[in-house]
Order: sequence, then structure tokens, then C-alpha cells
Amino acid sequence: MHKGIVIAVAATAGRLVLELEGGRCAILQFIKGTRVRAGDVLAGKFFNVGGARLQHLDGQAVVCAMLGFRTRETALRMLRQG
Repeated sequence: MHKGIVIAVAATAGRLVLELEGGRCAILQFIKGTRVRAGDVLAGKFFNVGGARLQHLDGQAVVCAMLGFRTRETALRMLRQG
């Protein structure tokens, strides 16, 4: 089980950057209609097939496609570039 904090969201693109313990960041594509904001804490599992099943601590699900792991600076730059 992984736990991280959302540090940035590009809502129109449906992408977020999740900072995990240890300083790595995951860039994720989330499903439309999901409410995700910077500062939210998400927990769940990452799958080898490029997906993730995460949820808010209150249980609201956020199903995501994994776009990769990066450093914080690289992840934020990629999020801004679309």
C-alpha cells in the first residue's frame, strides 16, 4: 500500500502529481468527475500494467493510469507542459 500527497493538479488535462514517501513523484492521469486537489492525501496500490487504484482517506476512489515516476522538479515541469 502506497500513500502520498497530491502536490499539483492539472484538472483540464486530468493529471496530477503525487509525492510518495522517499521523495519520488508519480504522474497520474485520473478519471473525469473525480475531485482531486493539491494537498489531498491518497493511498492505494500501483500495478505493473501501468495503472493505480488510489483513494482519498475518506474512501472516495480515484482510478488512475500511471504515466511514470520522476523527481519532483521533472514531474512538475511535465505537468505544466501537458
